[in-house]
Amino acid sequence: MLVYTTTNIKFVLVKLTQTHILKKESLFGLGLLLAFCLVYFKLMHADFMSWDDAEYVLENKDVHTFQLKALTTRFYVGNFHPLTMLSYALDWKLFQANPMGYHIENIGWHFINSLLVYYTLKKLLKEHSTALLISLLFAFHPLQVETVAWIAERKNLLSTFFILLSILSYIQFHSNQHKKCIVISVLFFILSLLCKPSFIIFPLILLLIDWHFHQSISIKNILQKIPFLIGSLVLGIVTWQAQKEGGYINENHFFAFHERIGYAGYAILQYLIHFVNPFQLSVIYPYPQNQLLSLILGYLVLISLSFLIYKLVKHKKKNLLFGLCFFLINVLLVLQFIPFGEVLNADRYMYVSIIGLGWIVFHFIPINKKSLIVIALFMTTLLGSITAYRLSVWENSMALYKDILKKYPHSYMALNSIGAEYMKQKEYRLSEKYYNQSIYENRNSYKTYYNRALLYSITQRLDKAILDYTKAIDITQYYKAYIGRANVYYILKDYSKSMADAEKALALNKNNVKANFVLANCYDDLNQLDKALIYYSTAIHLNNEDASLFLRRGVLYGKQQQFKSCLTDLEISTTLNPNYAEAYYWKGVAKFNLKTNPCDDFNKALNLGFDAAQIPLGKYCH
Repeated sequence: MLVYTTTNIKFVLVKLTQTHILKKESLFGLGLLLAFCLVYFKLMHADFMSWDDAEYVLENKDVHTFQLKALTTRFYVGNFHPLTMLSYALDWKLFQANPMGYHIENIGWHFINSLLVYYTLKKLLKEHSTALLISLLFAFHPLQVETVAWIAERKNLLSTFFILLSILSYIQFHSNQHKKCIVISVLFFILSLLCKPSFIIFPLILLLIDWHFHQSISIKNILQKIPFLIGSLVLGIVTWQAQKEGGYINENHFFAFHERIGYAGYAILQYLIHFVNPFQLSVIYPYPQNQLLSLILGYLVLISLSFLIYKLVKHKKKNLLFGLCFFLINVLLVLQFIPFGEVLNADRYMYVSIIGLGWIVFHFIPINKKSLIVIALFMTTLLGSITAYRLSVWENSMALYKDILKKYPHSYMALNSIGAEYMKQKEYRLSEKYYNQSIYENRNSYKTYYNRALLYSITQRLDKAILDYTKAIDITQYYKAYIGRANVYYILKDYSKSMADAEKALALNKNNVKANFVLANCYDDLNQLDKALIYYSTAIHLNNEDASLFLRRGVLYGKQQQFKSCLTDLEISTTLNPNYAEAYYWKGVAKFNLKTNPCDDFNKALNLGFDAAQIPLGKYCH
């Protein structure tokens, strides 16, 4: 009887404890959600950014039409991330071109990730308080703004979601040794790589977790990582190919080996500085102008870290060593040993790495029940306020680029981007001014030469446009520059040069719509209508949302006396663009030849400003 009563008391106590913990965690979740609403509310009014958001969402035909095969097999902006692209396609079904929906979803994923960070750390640390504080740091540190506010960084959020689930499954394996937990962990890892391949370094994190639990790594531990290694190898090769095809391997930054080592140390220093002092964050951190000083500082950082790791190992400072290694492993691939892009470091690369630094910071802070609440509220208020202020920079593209120039006035990338924004606004004088400044800062900025060539084309300075397109091509075989120059040659009726450039562009980018369109126009003008039809049809197959493509093919059908096909294409053209005056004019012509009433279409064309419609309107529509 006594044993029975004692067992019942123990059972009740365990249940009460679990209920108490569940209440605390529910309160934490609700408090976190409220804080998210307050801190990230400003993001509701943010726009798409001109960097990558257009390529991923706004101008992506595969996303708009939910082309499943394309979304799961093609490279986009130098990356292979099919699950991320599918998420954009689903968003387009729901939100179309309204950025608010995309921002809400990004915030939602960051909220979920913050909760997962808490549960993961609670399993690793086997205590609640430090896990809670690190998850708050993860949720509200200003370094996280770039990942959350940038729609194009959805890949970072989704990839982290699956990698945290993979870690949780792996921790579960450590507690029960069930092989199915390893299988589940591998599956989540693969899903993470299909969102963004940044976690190909993940097997090292798993070995770190093994060491954390056992303080040793055996051959058995290493063999368990083989499925993860295979996934890392395959996605690593695919990513290299995607980056290479997209032109994101920056050969201008292929420094000597000793310079790359020094710059890696300097990048780590920058990450640590921005973690401690998040008041001067930027979307771009250019390579330092004083190369010698930065390399010296970089080597000093690496030597200091090596000495610190040695001391931590020697004195068996397990927690500090875990946090430091977690941070270093997660930034290892973005230290520009292989130069991706134009920058040395970026805030988004700290999204997961910040957990390791938080692990270190809260190791030194004594935490009890009273101090936990005080620290949590203070940290959330301070970091949340800085983050909310930082979010104002992400209101629109112009605000973002001007913020970069405040901190880095010599950033040719920001100067080029502001030039592009002014060109969109038809402020051509200001646009040219910023393009000129960008080229002054970097004579090898092929994208600036390309953009300035576009400006010259728009403003009818065609000779200058050809020179700038040629300069961009000389710096790198940029397919867009070939297309731009092909279009200028077409305007100048130099068909042989136009066609040669368009064909070169197709050799570099076989699915390019504009190159097919230029070739079609050339063959059309040369009266080689069958060839023109092939290229128009190819262009439409690649992009069936462009009204001008249907117009040109419709007119060609008219030249071939195929007026039914002509009218069908022109109907599609005016459906896609209800204010397309020229399309209404040619619809009238097609209807006249089909002996149906053309007057409404001629009248619509004239009302929309197509003056040529006045003659047939007066002649046939009394």
